[in-house]
Amino acid sequence: MARIDWSVLSGPRVSRRTLLALAAGTGATSYGNRLAASAAPSPTPRFSRLARAQGEPKTGGILKLGYGISQIPNLDPAKVNLGIVAGELVPNLFSSLVQFDTELGVVPDLAENWTVSEDGLEYSFTLRDGLTFHNGDPLKAADIVYTYERNVDPDFASPHANKLSRISSADTPDDLTVVFTMSEPFAPFLAVACSRGPGRALAPISRRAFEEMGEEQFDQTPIGCGPFMIDAESADLSSGFTLLAFDGWYGGRPLLDAIEVTLIPEPSSSISALEAGDVDMLDIVPPIGVAQLMENPDLTLIQTPGTSWLGLAMNFARTPWENPDARMAVAKAIDRDELIQTALFGLATPGIGAIAPAFAWAYIPPDETETPQAFNLDEARALAEGSGIAGAQPTIMTTPDLQRVAEVLRNQLNELGLDVQIEQLQQAAWNERWLAGDYDWIINGSVADADPDDGHWNFFSAEGPWNTYGYVNDGVNELLVKSRTTSVQEERAALFQEAQRLLQQDVPHAFLYHTIDTTGFYNDVMGYVPIPELRYMETVWLDR
Repeated sequence: MARIDWSVLSGPRVSRRTLLALAAGTGATSYGNRLAASAAPSPTPRFSRLARAQGEPKTGGILKLGYGISQIPNLDPAKVNLGIVAGELVPNLFSSLVQFDTELGVVPDLAENWTVSEDGLEYSFTLRDGLTFHNGDPLKAADIVYTYERNVDPDFASPHANKLSRISSADTPDDLTVVFTMSEPFAPFLAVACSRGPGRALAPISRRAFEEMGEEQFDQTPIGCGPFMIDAESADLSSGFTLLAFDGWYGGRPLLDAIEVTLIPEPSSSISALEAGDVDMLDIVPPIGVAQLMENPDLTLIQTPGTSWLGLAMNFARTPWENPDARMAVAKAIDRDELIQTALFGLATPGIGAIAPAFAWAYIPPDETETPQAFNLDEARALAEGSGIAGAQPTIMTTPDLQRVAEVLRNQLNELGLDVQIEQLQQAAWNERWLAGDYDWIINGSVADADPDDGHWNFFSAEGPWNTYGYVNDGVNELLVKSRTTSVQEERAALFQEAQRLLQQDVPHAFLYHTIDTTGFYNDVMGYVPIPELRYMETVWLDR
């Protein structure tokens, strides 16, 4: 392989062209192909009225945002494990070292510039002068190092510590310079560890605020450094809260005075709230309402491709789901095309693994590869009979946003003689039981990842923080470890594809589908910049 000059990743801007060129010769191609895919045609139509003249931005006003979740477990970026929170709320509360521009190039955020050594082993970031946290504390290089040290501390147990595992030292030559030395090159480092939103592993926090508030309170009302700050008096992560414009943000005060976030977990209720004008914008438009809202001339809908995958996980600790034949019977009884049409109104693509179509370098369409989990009701019935699962009563633990999916699965699995129950929980309760492994079945997966490593390592490695169903396969573990260290594109693709083959056979998940990112708002909501799976709100303003 030709020698790579890693210094091309130096700032103050790394273009998509550069990321893709580097990806051609390294193991970082996953993120590069995500960038390429984001510019490609979406698998479903995009609907936009953004071409209208927007005029001179106006300052002031309160945006009412409907947020499709029943409860937010926490807002500490190092602990956030829900993709929609990481992509839509964290970027507004927390700036990071770099961020994405409209072309998905990497551009300065807290760091005004950075350099990367030719061998890819040293990243030196120069911070902007005069940075402050929401509480007025100055933000210096030492805060970046403190954040790194907190997040790799095993006692703190951040699920994102693995993104920082290649850092061998973190130094601060002066107050505005932080230097990370790597044990080996890791090309996606800027995107997956340093970026605003997905790279929340290094989103800096105030040490004083964290220590004075304590971990529990910081989870609820964190002190960040982003364009908006949470109003502690209004904060209720089970119903909503207000984000206030931060006057001290380095980019200048956002155009809005505030964003009122209202949690609306039930999809039909969120659609009704938007049409009635109770909210100005929905973070994600539920599939049930897309066609309806398209007909409303007062609304704009935007779609971008995502990198998500969803599956039905069956807990190995609950009999009979430790039996691979029982799990395979379930997987083969699922008609994914019907599921997508009935539950998601056609707004998804069938899934056969954790490699999303956006990662084109490794993705193989279902009709071009062996798919043991493919729908085959006769084979499913034979496996069900052989494993003796007829009459079993597994419970799908779900949240309101996935209720329709759970209901369709229940109906389909009646064909196996299963009496599937559905238990709907608020998000925080669901999250607690998921992480504790206290469930029969869950519908779960990964979203807002900058690299497919997250969606594989976290869920399917023996050490994965979100592998709470007891899956262990030494072969898969070895493949995932190799995928983190190889620097050859074809080898990395082959490793993920072989892992997918084993995952198809083992059925830790019955893989279901890949979603599409859709947001919607009134036409007088101006300045929204569509970036896949992210919501940067500082440019938004109201033409009222």
